[in-house]
Amino acid sequence: MASRRRLNPRRKYSDKPCPRFSTTGTCNRGLTCFYQHDPNKVAICWPFLQDKCPNTAETCPLSHDPTPERTPLCVHFANNGRCNRPNCPFPHVRVGQREGICRDFAVLGYCEKGLDCDKQHVRECPDFAEKGSCTTLGCKLPHVIRANRNRKAAAPPSSSSAASTGFGTASVLSSGTPSSAGSEAAAGSDSASSSRQVTAEDAQLGDEFISLTFHESESEEDDSEEDEEEDEDDEDGEEGQEPPSEADVDGQ
Repeated sequence: MASRRRLNPRRKYSDKPCPRFSTTGTCNRGLTCFYQHDPNKVAICWPFLQDKCPNTAETCPLSHDPTPERTPLCVHFANNGRCNRPNCPFPHVRVGQREGICRDFAVLGYCEKGLDCDKQHVRECPDFAEKGSCTTLGCKLPHVIRANRNRKAAAPPSSSSAASTGFGTASVLSSGTPSSAGSEAAAGSDSASSSRQVTAEDAQLGDEFISLTFHESESEEDDSEEDEEEDEDDEDGEEGQEPPSEADVDGQ
């Protein structure tokens, strides 16, 4: 009895579907396979979706029933709300935004959740989509590179950077609404600057008002005084000369 138990040990079966049977519709292991073989949960026939399958639904090892559990959604209908393809085999259903690749749908070709799945039902390598690399030898799933997955969102500016730049909210409010003391000080400075006259010698670059009053130099004043003295001397000389007498006039 003990030897018979050793020769026929109890086999342990798994509740998971057989990956080979789900993707191809056949399994070469027969009864020795540990996984489940359900003919109603096999992948969709891709040549059938392209109208190129030579087999019928009864003779084809894969499924010809395009349900949301095994068939990707129509991209044109999902994006634009319409599809121009006559007799389109892809499901015309609009769902919300979904992130990530459904591993069961990509690897097995079948997902029991169907439309209730929160992942995308596309034929794409989930490992490459998540990590950017694939460690599966001979992986037959497409390795798609997408720009929106590698793009990082711009981080919002932190409070420390706003304080360092000096353009914080407090500074903007303080500059936009000055206090009463500041307004009085500004008014006083404006009145003082307007009352103070700036001369040509004291004027500097950037002054709002420059006086145009110029003072004559001392040399010009001396010249004018000398001219006035010469004029006075000429007048005195003319007054000091006596008019010629009648005798002088007769003698001439």
